[in-house]
Amino acid sequence: MAKVEIAKIISNGCGIGWAEGKTFFVPFSCPGEIVEVKSAVKEKSFFYVEDFELIEASPERRKPLCPHYGICGGCSLQHLSYPAQLKVKKAVFTELLKQNRISLGTEPVVITPGELGMRTRAKFFALKGKPAYRKKRSNDLVEIKECPLLDPVFFEKIKADIAKRRGNIQYEYSKITGGFMPGTKVLEKSVNGKIIKIRENCFFQSSEEGASIMAELLMREVEETGAGTAADLFCGSGLFSLFLADKGIKTTGYEIVPDSCASFADNLGDRAKIVKIDAYKLQKLEKTDIVVADPPREGLGKKLSELVCGAADTIVYIACEPPNLVRDLKTFFEKGFYVKKLYLLDLFPDTPHFEIFAVLRRNF
Repeated sequence: MAKVEIAKIISNGCGIGWAEGKTFFVPFSCPGEIVEVKSAVKEKSFFYVEDFELIEASPERRKPLCPHYGICGGCSLQHLSYPAQLKVKKAVFTELLKQNRISLGTEPVVITPGELGMRTRAKFFALKGKPAYRKKRSNDLVEIKECPLLDPVFFEKIKADIAKRRGNIQYEYSKITGGFMPGTKVLEKSVNGKIIKIRENCFFQSSEEGASIMAELLMREVEETGAGTAADLFCGSGLFSLFLADKGIKTTGYEIVPDSCASFADNLGDRAKIVKIDAYKLQKLEKTDIVVADPPREGLGKKLSELVCGAADTIVYIACEPPNLVRDLKTFFEKGFYVKKLYLLDLFPDTPHFEIFAVLRRNF
């Protein structure tokens, strides 16, 4: 069949190339490689390659670190050296901006807490008493005996616990206390030396190190702007509010999840106010010096973006779905904001996923 040169890696983690007038998506390939397609499935406007022979390998190719790689659907970039993965993610985001005709005038700074042994939050399926993930491009399950991305103590605890579980289970672990959830009602995490308590059904970042990076970036901006008041949208258990309040900043959090609201009270007490509301349903936002927003995957959206623009001159927008951030940037630009700083945070190594930490400032 066709010989395909891989032009680049795209947002789904596949390499893309063209041959014989066809577009090929080639998983587990590297930019610059040449592959010979053995079998491919037609999907809409492209062919998804199921099997290929590697004709010319990239110097960035490495032996995958996990024995389940290629079978488990969790990772798709582990065949690339880690520095090459970071370059790919930056290129994917740069291309996303270009496709949306956005020129920022600033390069995203890439930051990572590291590749292996970082994650302290993971969802597993129970498969005959063993931990499992879904197989690649399938709803079937595969038993996972190793996962180099997880903290090793965390994974041992999962293996010991999952025999008594059914279905899919959200696991959480604290590196500082050894606490493990499910099993304890409240878990204590350590973020830049501060203890934050979280309950079941509360969101937390994939690693304590990742959360620490975000908190540090936020507080750098707060110090630069001299903010005295802050609104923390989708505040969860109060990670960012805790750092803001401890600096004497008058902080109001906005959250609707009951367990998160309870955790916020555990962490902040009377040092910050919480408004129990779905931030998407806000009709008004009081004037404040800085707005911090860490929304779900759908991003802020036009209505909430406009509300935020009217409330503050400095906005910190943390996005786990970069295309929705890029969509919302257009609203911020219309309202007279520019991107002051931009960070690409790689909290999910070996996968195509990354987060963007954007600082937006009003033009004066």
